[in-house]
Amino acid sequence: MSENHFWETQLLGLPIHANTLIMVGAAMGVLLLGATWLTASMKLVPSRRQMIAESIYGVCRGITYATAEARGDKFLHYIGSLFLFILTCNLMGQLPLRLIQLPQGELMAATGDFNVPAALALCTLVMYFSFGIKQKGLSYFSHYLSPLPMMIKGQPLVGQIAFITFFWPFIFLNILEDFTRPGSLMIRLFFNILVGEILSGIAMTVAPLGLPIVVILLELLVAFIQAYVFAILSSVYISLMSENHDDHDEDHGHSASSHHEATLALANQTASV
Repeated sequence: MSENHFWETQLLGLPIHANTLIMVGAAMGVLLLGATWLTASMKLVPSRRQMIAESIYGVCRGITYATAEARGDKFLHYIGSLFLFILTCNLMGQLPLRLIQLPQGELMAATGDFNVPAALALCTLVMYFSFGIKQKGLSYFSHYLSPLPMMIKGQPLVGQIAFITFFWPFIFLNILEDFTRPGSLMIRLFFNILVGEILSGIAMTVAPLGLPIVVILLELLVAFIQAYVFAILSSVYISLMSENHDDHDEDHGHSASSHHEATLALANQTASV
């Protein structure tokens, strides 16, 4: 994306994109006001507003339950906030805010700025390290040695030494895997929103009376899909990293593993849409 889309200025001596900060602040404001309004008067017999709030909660909990079942309630607060924030940012990008004149750039979807998906991916990285260490302690880092314990089991001493000596590339790859997961989230979200921004600009130029409506309808669908994919993949990663197999019997562990693999496959298929 060309730099004229951004209003570049400085804050505390650091370069920033002011239009992105405005859109991020607006999205946070919408979420805070919406949450306050929807939950203003919670009752045993729900009102329409409360039913909407409970439905939103149900959607968010459905994401974590699909990947970690009841254990997902431990990180529901993060996944729900992540999903709603990304969705709000994506949807706000479809409003005619480009008509508002800025000193530079334009008011576009905050997720169309590479810095926002990068920050969100970093948050997911921190969260799944935090939950993994909280659940497993320092033994969390033992997964970097996989599958070395299985390889040296039953081997003579010479074989064990040989495996340990030449295993270091696998440790590097296991560490790299932890950091490429959030990287894939970041790239997927950014480029899907970026393409939408480009298509919207082309549509306004080529056929301003009709084509932009088609593009907007398509981007509304993409807005929901990308928010859902980012949230469910984050939930899968946190679930896998924080799962303690010692708390389950062997059959349940195999079942849980299959469940996570199926969910991850479904999420990746959704992301390819």
